Amino acid sequence: MNEITLIADNLVKIENIIKIYLDLLYKGDIDLIESVFLQEATVSSVSDGKIISINMDGFRKRIATRQSPESVGETRHDKIIMIDISSPTTAIAKVQCMILKNYYTDYLTFIKVRGKWGIISKVFHMSHSGWT
Repeated sequence: MNEITLIADNLVKIENIIKIYLDLLYKGDIDLIESVFLQEATVSSVSDGKIISINMDGFRKRIATRQSPESVGETRHDKIIMIDISSPTTAIAKVQCMILKNYYTDYLTFIKVRGKWGIISKVFHMSHSGWT
């Protein structure tokens, strides 16, 4: 496989993971977490000037205990802004989505382990008034 074909193949795989990730957020389907996140992954943001970081157990609880946008009839708004594959085993993506009338910008860091891509880190910003 030549380098361009390999990059295109990896791009498609990462894009598919992002689509499942966005389904997970919109539907609130915690069964999808293991299909996109690595077990060691963290989810982080800043709140009141402090870094808040949770592991996958905390993320699972957060998703399981909130209403899903789908369940309240919210129109789905999400998109992939960019994907950057920086090496055969690392990549980053920027995505935007609306969840319960809040606007999120997520930076997803990917690692390829044993031939499979997965999210190792999610860092996000949330706004009540639109994407920045």
